[in-house]
Amino acid sequence: MYPPTLREITVEMSNLYSTQTKGKQLNLSMDELLTFYGILIASGYSSVPRRHMYWSVDNDVHNESISGAMRRNHFDDIMASVHVVDNTKITDDPFFKVRPIFSELNHSYKIMPFHEWLSVDESMIPYYGQHGCKQFIKGKPIRFGYKVWSLASSSGYMYHMEPYCGSHTLLPETGLGQGPSVIIGLAEQAQVPQGCKFVHDNLCTTVSLMDEMTKRGYGSSGTMRQKCLFDVSFTPRNAFMKLPRGTSEVLCQGEKLLVRWKDNNIVTVATNMEEKYTETSVKRWNRHRRAFDNVQQPKCISRYNEHTGGVDLHDLQVSRYHIAIRSKKWWWPIFAWSINSALVNGHLFYRDVIGGTIDLLTFSRIVSQSLLQRFGTKPLSHGRRSLLSATVENQARYDKASHWLNTMHRFQRCRHCEKRTTYACEKCKVPLHLECFKLYHGV
Repeated sequence: MYPPTLREITVEMSNLYSTQTKGKQLNLSMDELLTFYGILIASGYSSVPRRHMYWSVDNDVHNESISGAMRRNHFDDIMASVHVVDNTKITDDPFFKVRPIFSELNHSYKIMPFHEWLSVDESMIPYYGQHGCKQFIKGKPIRFGYKVWSLASSSGYMYHMEPYCGSHTLLPETGLGQGPSVIIGLAEQAQVPQGCKFVHDNLCTTVSLMDEMTKRGYGSSGTMRQKCLFDVSFTPRNAFMKLPRGTSEVLCQGEKLLVRWKDNNIVTVATNMEEKYTETSVKRWNRHRRAFDNVQQPKCISRYNEHTGGVDLHDLQVSRYHIAIRSKKWWWPIFAWSINSALVNGHLFYRDVIGGTIDLLTFSRIVSQSLLQRFGTKPLSHGRRSLLSATVENQARYDKASHWLNTMHRFQRCRHCEKRTTYACEKCKVPLHLECFKLYHGV
């Protein structure tokens, strides 16, 4: 899912960026990049407050698989230089820094055949810094961040994504409004075959969209806002709200079917996939009787509820084990999100096509550990001890209790004077001369 072409671009551009800005050769190899990806994925399910703790020798935070695959300083060098574009060829595209990520992933995600039911919605990549394309959407689980128009299957598999950046958004303008242009633009760019059925929310649904989707051979179904029904002869809203739950109104306009249904609130759905109006029975809680009632629901609304939410499902899976290592660069959240998105798509491909039964957490661990063990290089030695381990050792060093000298079988360096000795403190487990014993323990 994360294609070799994108990895090759990352290796080339990271080495170039290091030379251009830092004046030194990074010499990043493909094996080191894959190890870098493995560490990032591991941080999603095994997080610590600071990333340097992964290389700590303290028992409570030490991670052998990470510290045994790459040195900490080299990981920091890669973090500081990782890039996917040449900064000398900058354009007016606000997402110039990450444009190759979207183009390459959109191409590689087509390995999965298109499902019959497709969901269109916006994804939010969390970001709280300053950027001209950062969006605020009230009421969303992620209110601040980058908005990405997304096309996914009803099961959560992502097919195509396009970041929203105002007039620079790379989607065609159809003249039908922003919402319909997003639906049609994603269908064109993703080359969705005819016969697929799109479900979308009230941001995108209009009567003109239904006509256009019918001409193009696509099915379309979505909820509609009240302001888009100004020329539709439905019962006035206030009068319809007084009717009992389960009441519905139906209007047919050519191949379009407009349905209004009274639930706790009024729900209006437009679709071009229903030849005739049918109903089904659903259960709704009656707070007065304190029991469930059987309520008639239009079949088109039942199908909409069944197949909507594919993009939200993908976002949910991405957020569960998202990369915890952070950076101050504005494009880092997009870079980390792309790895998580490819991981989720890989898990869905493994589950639906290959027939695997493992969950996303186990799949993430397998991918991470495979990268670390196959491409990692074990350091020759560990770095210096942490301040915590030295503090714990000093507490036992100065307690003045049960310290005895024992003879060792070979010479070692005295901890105090650094000369050779065959004696050691039995409790502290450190080599010491007889004359250095009291000085070391502060006696």
